Order: sequence, then C-alpha cells, then structure tokens
Amino acid sequence: MKKLLVLILVLAMSVSLVACGGDNDADTPSNADGEASQKTVYFLTKILGNQYWSVVEQGAKDAAEELGIKLVVTGLANEAEIEKQVQQLQDAVSAKADAIVIGPTDSTALANPVSDAFKSGTPIVIVDTMINTDDYNVAYMTNNVEAGKMAAEEMIERLKKAGVKEDEKAQIAIQIGSSGSQTIIDRLKGFNEYWDANAPESWEVLNNDVKVNDGDISKAVGFTQDFLTTYPDLKGVFGPNNGSTVGFVIGLKESNRKDLAMVGFDFSEEIEEMIRGGEFEVVTIVQKQYLMGYEGVKAGIELSEGKTPSEKMIDTGVMVVDKDNIDSDEVKQIIDPTGN
Repeated sequence: MKKLLVLILVLAMSVSLVACGGDNDADTPSNADGEASQKTVYFLTKILGNQYWSVVEQGAKDAAEELGIKLVVTGLANEAEIEKQVQQLQDAVSAKADAIVIGPTDSTALANPVSDAFKSGTPIVIVDTMINTDDYNVAYMTNNVEAGKMAAEEMIERLKKAGVKEDEKAQIAIQIGSSGSQTIIDRLKGFNEYWDANAPESWEVLNNDVKVNDGDISKAVGFTQDFLTTYPDLKGVFGPNNGSTVGFVIGLKESNRKDLAMVGFDFSEEIEEMIRGGEFEVVTIVQKQYLMGYEGVKAGIELSEGKTPSEKMIDTGVMVVDKDNIDSDEVKQIIDPTGN
C-alpha cells in the first residue's frame, strides 16, 4: 500500500514539474542537450563606478539588451589591481563565455593572459586601452597618439589665452592613472611630440616628475597640491585620463588657482562644472566611450557566430569640449548618448 502511495505521489510531482516548466521554456532556444542557448558576453571593465567606465558599461548593457544576451560585468576598485583582472579574465574563459570584452588595466601585464584567452578560442574584444599583443580579434578605442597631440595643441593655445608670454618660464605638470596603460603611454607620446615641435623653448613639461595616482581621486588631489607647492613656475596641468583630470579640477578649485591653464580627458561632473564656471582656462578631450562598450559587445556576438570584422583597429574618435561648445548637439550626443 505504501509503495503504491509513493508511486502516485512521484507521478503527481512529475506531471506538476512538466506543467510548470512548459510555459517558461516555450520560446527559449535550446541546444542539443536541451539547455538554454542564450549567449553570454563577459565585460571586464577597469574601475567599477568610475564616471568614464560607467558610460562604457552602459553602452555594453544597452547592446546586450538589444541583442537579448546575458552580460556579466566584472571590474576593479583601482587600476593597481592587475592580478585581480587576470583572474577575472581566466574565470570568464573557464565559464565558457561566448566572447570577452576587456579594458586592460595594464597593457603589458595583461598581454600573455589575453593571448592565452584568445588561443583558447574565445573571441576577444579590446576597448579603450591597447594591449601589447596581436592576439585579439578587434579593438575599439581612441587614436591616442593623435589625441595626445590635440591635447598639447590645446595646452599651448590656452596658455597663450591665459597671458603666458613665450619668453616666460612656464612649467606643465602631468599625473596619470597607470604607468602600464598603453593608452596613457600613447597620449603622453603624442603630447610631447607636438609640444617639442611647437611650444616656446622656455616652456617645459615636467616629464621627470609625472605622478601615478592608480585611479585614486584622493591621491590625484594630493598630487595636485604637491605640484602647486613644489613648482612656483607652474602655469598648466594636463590630465590624460578621467581620474587625473578630476583630481586636478578638485585640487585647483580647493587652492583657488585660477591662474593655471588645464587640459583634461573625458567628461565628468567636476570638469563640466569647471568649464561652465568660466573662471578657468580649461578644455577637455572627450572620447566616445559609450560607442566602445556598445560596439564592443555587438562585435563579440558577431565573432561568436563566426563573422570577421572588417578592421582590427577601429578609431571611435574624440572631440574638444570647452565653454563655447559644451551645449552643442554634437557634444550632447557624445556625453549623453542615451538622452538621460
């Protein structure tokens, strides 16, 4: 009697499970083993919560929603967590990601891990920062050497507008987020190439005292104060990445040093406020980072389907933003592509 009762209960549960599962799986594609075949892309950002990288992440999320795929986002607390990003990359490969989109925190240290991931057969899309290997499928980023030249051109122009004379001693301070980032290396290369060819001889870039803040805003603000105290002939500051730019903005405002010219990168609330205030001679070079995340995820899915990109390196472009064009439609489309 007990056996009969158990058999009846088992049959009842089986019927119930089939009935519950039927509606949920009706429209879900399945593979040969009967499992859901929704594709998964891993997006390995640099710094979680960073204003710049949040826009890249939003682009990736919007593409994932549009394509109906799963997006797994991982990131770091600061740019010094190189080993953590290596582990995140290895975890994505172990999870059999259909594609990996990564913004390398260190172009050299991540080269071999990215190469290993690529050789495993996982499609690799690089965004924002170049990697020191050819073992990837496609990259979406700024032409950073040219962007650096643009920054130097703007610095020279802003110094002249600020009234700095060509025969006057003038020093330019630089701080960066990471010394291992090819993005930073290329921007500094372009900046110095243009500077050496066009700046007055009495104007000097402090290349022997470039500070590395690891993407830490508090450190970046502290370095700003150090520069202001150490160099009495300081006339300008250059931040080739978002964190460094924000650090310079906060530091200059706290010190009320409106006599300095500033060139930064990317668009944050801090730089926007400084530009709109009109008290500083300031400009920022804005990248199209939303496009990097959006197109990066789309490319990852296309690669997973066996498609080949038409180009391996895709320049997403930059634009100079100052008080004269900050409210233009072209700038708005870059800094707020979703219209929020």
